[in-house]
Amino acid sequence: MKQVWYSGKSHVDHALLALALLTAAIFIAAQQAEANSGADNQVEGQRPNIVYILADDLGWGDVGFHRGVPRTPNLDRLAAGGAMLNAFYAQPFSSQTRAAMLTGRYPMRYGLQTLSVGPASDYGLPAEERTFALALKESGYRTSFVGSWLLGHSDRAFWPTQRGFDHFYGTLSGLAEPALRKDVKSDWYRGERAILENGYATELLAAEAVSIIEKHAAGAPLLLVAAFDTPAKYWGAPQALIESYKDISDDARRSYAAAVSALDAAVGRIVSALEKRDMLNDTLIVFHSDNGGAIPMRFATGDGDIRSPVSDNGVFRQGKGSLYEGGVRVAALAHWPARIKPKTVVTQPIHVTDMYVTLLTVGGASLEQRKKTDGVDAIPVIADGELTTRKGREILLNIEPFHGAIRIGEWKLIIHTALPTKVELFQIANDPEEAENQAATYPDRVAAMMQRLNEYAYEMAPAKYLGDPGVDNRPVYWRENIPTR
Repeated sequence: MKQVWYSGKSHVDHALLALALLTAAIFIAAQQAEANSGADNQVEGQRPNIVYILADDLGWGDVGFHRGVPRTPNLDRLAAGGAMLNAFYAQPFSSQTRAAMLTGRYPMRYGLQTLSVGPASDYGLPAEERTFALALKESGYRTSFVGSWLLGHSDRAFWPTQRGFDHFYGTLSGLAEPALRKDVKSDWYRGERAILENGYATELLAAEAVSIIEKHAAGAPLLLVAAFDTPAKYWGAPQALIESYKDISDDARRSYAAAVSALDAAVGRIVSALEKRDMLNDTLIVFHSDNGGAIPMRFATGDGDIRSPVSDNGVFRQGKGSLYEGGVRVAALAHWPARIKPKTVVTQPIHVTDMYVTLLTVGGASLEQRKKTDGVDAIPVIADGELTTRKGREILLNIEPFHGAIRIGEWKLIIHTALPTKVELFQIANDPEEAENQAATYPDRVAAMMQRLNEYAYEMAPAKYLGDPGVDNRPVYWRENIPTR
């Protein structure tokens, strides 16, 4: 290109130069606008598929990536290829976790903070609560839920097909045996129609998830939630898997380990289906348990009670239903090759309510809504090692009229208000076993944390469970309902 030198001698030369500069500026601006448009389209096209997998009553120490006894090679590969979430908090019971996950809001805000929605319950997740399925569907996702719903079945308004899911396959109330038979009526649905099936529920759900992935049409991202009832219903595990754990002497523990392996095999089938469709690289997979492993309790709660311990919650105290770490700190991972680096270990606390905001953010869905969320976007924490944006690094673990727990930074407060009252303060970072109660040593810290817990209590909706006519036994008031061993 010939250089043009401005000498100041000619008005014509000056005008030509000005015109040339204006033309170049317009051309550059047009190129930049096109590049920006392309970038926007690229971001839109890169919205990940989302596969969200829930285990039922899985112990913290019952996965290979936590050096557990049950064999979980597929989960171990996902953890190694992505992020282990070592301070992931769920709720103490199944329905609570599902509700918090789907809404991004603490269950105490809408009355689901006590136990779970049981087979005889007449309530569910309130219809006015927005779910991530509904939000992602509105942004263009195709949405499916397979597995245990547990968020209301007495009214169709509670059902998954009314809460943003295009497709549903599984059990609404959880009242389905792990081994289904066509000659026995069961709580099993496809869409809104009850059906009869033959087979092991975990394998049926895996097959359905694989079918959804295989049939998924290009042009829209996929949201698939797979909520298994294993290993909670461990007594239905295939005999061949049970026999593969002959070295475990206890029958119940042997069946439990087999159920964990069955769950892992189901996860492997889902991941393989994603690989075959060349979808794995652009899929965010989230896996965690709905609460800690179940433990025997002195009084029956009617929610997955067991007679002997089968799960392993590692160093953590107690288990399912408890506000101690064994009840709410669960095995979890996130895998997304396009975004999350392999061998990532996240030690910052993440709460299940964070998943709502996280999924809406990566899925390009609107976060604007009437009811405030309690979660935050966790991807910067998981993928970039950034600090959590949770205000005050605060997580409400649960609150009811008779007890509550909150974690703020490295400290955790548990309050038992049923007589005799009990106040416990633990420095979780140095005492994950919750062995040393430091309430007497730090009274000012207890007072400050208690104030925050009380502020939440004033926002608490009445627990629907306690007013449910389908529930006769209400042991949740009894603080004596502690582990039998």
